[in-house]
Amino acid sequence: MKKPFYKLKRFYIPCGLLIALIIFISLAYRPLELIFWDKYYYEKENQIRKEISKLFWSNEEEFKKV
Repeated sequence: MKKPFYKLKRFYIPCGLLIALIIFISLAYRPLELIFWDKYYYEKENQIRKEISKLFWSNEEEFKKV
């Protein structure tokens, strides 16, 4: 009598590898995100910092006039 497909070793080996790959990617994704995609998160903050410094320097010139 033939075994059902889900009871065969050739079914569990790829499933185990797939689960191990998913776990590895989920654990490795966060450090990779911190290393490679870090600059994208601070782009908005850098833009705000530039605007604040521009406002500060323009106000400083106005204070010198007074």
